[in-house]
Amino acid sequence: MALAVFAGLMTWFVIMSLRNPEPLVTEEYYEEELKYQQRIDNTERSNALSALVRMDVTCDAVHLFFPKELHAVAIIGELTLQRPNDPSGDLVLQVATDSTGSYHNALVRLVPGRYNALLEWGAAGERYYTEEKLVVQ
Repeated sequence: MALAVFAGLMTWFVIMSLRNPEPLVTEEYYEEELKYQQRIDNTERSNALSALVRMDVTCDAVHLFFPKELHAVAIIGELTLQRPNDPSGDLVLQVATDSTGSYHNALVRLVPGRYNALLEWGAAGERYYTEEKLVVQ
């Protein structure tokens, strides 16, 4: 009888775990791991600038402000806004700065909540990486 109860409990646990799948942050986790050291180097390069990239993200707009020493340089990159609890709410934006060294996009529609902002960008032949946790309201 104890064996039957044990088998029933194990079956119940398996069924419950299959009903509530936990989404991965990224599906390509192995490829991301291979780029980890490069990301560390890019983060250190970003932290060595006079200021960090300032990110102002709301439900309907994204504003990025880059350090002053890079205002005269064209900055191109990619901003990924990841929702940890709902991957379907992720958003990827192509970033290109204007003459003031900032990026503005008022065409986004984000659901309020927590996001991981991952900014990979390049300027003057150097690669940079900035990561920040945001709460969009």
